[in-house]
Amino acid sequence: MSVNNLGVSNNTVMNLKEKIGARLKKRRTDKGMSLKELSDASGALYSPSRIGNYEQGIRMLPLEVANALAIPLECSATYLLCYDENETISKMSPAQQELLKAYMDAPASLQEGVRRLLNVKD
Repeated sequence: MSVNNLGVSNNTVMNLKEKIGARLKKRRTDKGMSLKELSDASGALYSPSRIGNYEQGIRMLPLEVANALAIPLECSATYLLCYDENETISKMSPAQQELLKAYMDAPASLQEGVRRLLNVKD
């Protein structure tokens, strides 16, 4: 099993991306919205293609995007990011949780730099 520098298995990260994606898609479809409608409702900040990548688990949904999409989806970003039921996060030490929050709150360019530094694929 491959483990990243935070001690979290890469399979767990991939499963989390897929779970977040499934939750995002379910919320969008439950609201009766297409990818284009969600994109438009979020101020067209994120293209339908990009939102689709999040839904398919191809890309990790950043906190800033989750915040923007949560508004038209009428839910919280923490719900979209599965914080309410994520065992991996609940098992992290307070320092690891603080690092994760700082990462999620960081601008996309800084997140990309951290991923490169830690050799974690997007």
